[in-house]
Amino acid sequence: MTEPIHELPDETRRELESFVTDWVTDDEIPGASVAIVRDDRIVYADGFGARDLRDNAPASRDTLYGIGSCTKSFTALSVMQLVGSGDVDPADPISEYVPYLDSVEGEPITIHELMTHTSGMPSDGSAVVLIARLMGADPIEVPLSSEQDFRRHLEGSLPERVLEDDRFFYYNSGFTVLGHLVEEVTGRAFPEYVEAEVLDPLGMDRSTFSADAVAADDDGLTPYYTDDGATVEGEFPDDGNLHAPGGLLSSVTELSAYLRMNMNGGRYEGTELLDPELLARMYERHSTRRTTLDGSREDYGYGWMISDLLGDTLVGHGGSVGVSNAFVGFLEEAEIGVAVACNTSTETHPMFVGPALLSLLDGTDPAETVPIFALREKLGAVTGEYESYRGIQSATVDRRGGMLELTLSTELSSQTYQLVPESLDPTEYLFYTVAESGHRIPVEFRREDDGLSMTIQRWRLHSRE
Repeated sequence: MTEPIHELPDETRRELESFVTDWVTDDEIPGASVAIVRDDRIVYADGFGARDLRDNAPASRDTLYGIGSCTKSFTALSVMQLVGSGDVDPADPISEYVPYLDSVEGEPITIHELMTHTSGMPSDGSAVVLIARLMGADPIEVPLSSEQDFRRHLEGSLPERVLEDDRFFYYNSGFTVLGHLVEEVTGRAFPEYVEAEVLDPLGMDRSTFSADAVAADDDGLTPYYTDDGATVEGEFPDDGNLHAPGGLLSSVTELSAYLRMNMNGGRYEGTELLDPELLARMYERHSTRRTTLDGSREDYGYGWMISDLLGDTLVGHGGSVGVSNAFVGFLEEAEIGVAVACNTSTETHPMFVGPALLSLLDGTDPAETVPIFALREKLGAVTGEYESYRGIQSATVDRRGGMLELTLSTELSSQTYQLVPESLDPTEYLFYTVAESGHRIPVEFRREDDGLSMTIQRWRLHSRE
């Protein structure tokens, strides 16, 4: 097993490692690996926990994981290489190359729309079916066992297209079709093309689309999933229709080479994989994936998610295949990159851990920069038991995802409300719920000398010690 890389200042390293150790422990993750890239080199890379629980085999910086939808940027890069060679144009209708979307209503779907999830096609669920079936969970009985099954499944979903607005729909099948585009134009199987034109020039020799190759590797993951609270060993979902949207397996060390290439304008150790102008088009904010409570946006480029972090632009992508999760991303101006992967699905996805680690490297509390941690800090601060004057009204406040669940009880009745936070500010405890009458009901928590108080409608309650 390769030795870890520890070149961060000791205090920074300890803080980073403490954060990752808490994440692995709290989320009951068997094993995880992290790499940090700065100044065009790896400054930190190590493993945490076990890549295989049965043998207690440690995770390392070289452990191979399924990186899921992080693969989409590799797929988009492959397409942009074909753009660079003059073989395709993002504005081309995909039907000029792959026939599956020929009969869709409205204007023809373009390559650009598939790379940005703006075709109007909502998810057809193919990835969910395949991952559940192949990882060993309860199978979903939809015919998706051959290329013809996939074609029929896709064609049957075409009437679902939304035409009246420019809505973002995360569309895995669109990237499967982009993989077929690469095959049609190059005459090579998609994994063969990516390995020859992307992985090999980057020295990513162990990265692969073959789960069998990873199983035979001395440092490959053992995949796990959670079933009724128990960690269960599963199978890696290996299927050709998952390759382009999410089938690559890699290590955080090898993903560091990919980060370096992206941070160096498409060049890696003297080899240019893509013209810098074409690479820059991949990072443009072509569509908006989602917004937070405070209005900040997570946009989408060509196979990359783009958001603001630390006064910089974070270009990254997360991925999950049920038994393995990952994130890869970098800050454009600071030129700092991070790769995180683990061998199970987690409550706190690596796509949130990665930005948190970048924040720690900046000396910033992740609760100030990453919404999930800000919200958890806020919600966790007010959960508990409350009671009114003389205990006539009692209340229980629990966290439920990004909201609170409030149950108010007296001897006469009990009511439960879902409380929505007004902001992401971890120090502001303003929430609201909506009554059956349609009225908005404010709920406010306040810190006082003797604990917390809560006001809702005519009641004021105090936290119980």
